[in-house]
Formats: sequence, structure tokens, C-alpha cells
Amino acid sequence: MYELVFTVCSVVAGAACREANPIPLEEHVGLMGCLIASQIEGAKWTEAHPNFYVSKYTCQPAKMFAHT
Repeated sequence: MYELVFTVCSVVAGAACREANPIPLEEHVGLMGCLIASQIEGAKWTEAHPNFYVSKYTCQPAKMFAHT
């Protein structure tokens, strides 16, 4: 199982960047599926957060994201 993590940057605050909360993917989705989902989920995320843009995405095994 993978999760998708976006690094997002503000278009308002001088391109200040941070990692967004991970997006869990379905259990049957592998690495290739995660890469494909990054385009779709990135578009959805950007539409919901118009003051940010996705500068990078990472597909990683679920539960590996450091929650702070």
C-alpha cells in the first residue's frame, strides 16, 4: 500500500514550501498506480487550494510519512 505526499508552495507567501498531509491510496494500488494517481490527485488538490501549487510529489509505502 502506498500513499502520495505533495510538496506544495504558496504563490502568495514568496514560494514558501511544505509537505502536505499524505493522501492514502487504495490497498491494491502499486507504485505505478501511485505515479498515475499523482497527476489526478495533484489536479484535485490544486483546485481545492488555489493559493498553492504542487512542486513535487512522492509515492512511498503507507505509514512512512512523519506526522508532526
